[in-house]
Amino acid sequence: MPKFITSIRLQEANERDYAILSRELKKNSFSPVSENKSNGSGEVISSIVFNSNSNKSLLDTTTEVTLAAATTGKKYSFTILKERTKLEA
Repeated sequence: MPKFITSIRLQEANERDYAILSRELKKNSFSPVSENKSNGSGEVISSIVFNSNSNKSLLDTTTEVTLAAATTGKKYSFTILKERTKLEA
């Protein structure tokens, strides 16, 4: 079963935007790895990281991340990494 690690950053986002993103990703079997941090003015300054252990392809994972990020209404960027298994190493 492939495991993907996804890092997502929203531009000009606040904690509410990241809460929406987190909720949408959790609906699609993503589990959070890191917590958001605020810079004091309410702006979130870190990206959010999720793992996906479901039996999905890279294309399916990319599509789900794109749809979840689009629900926030913010511009976004993301990176998806496939974790290597012992057989691939």
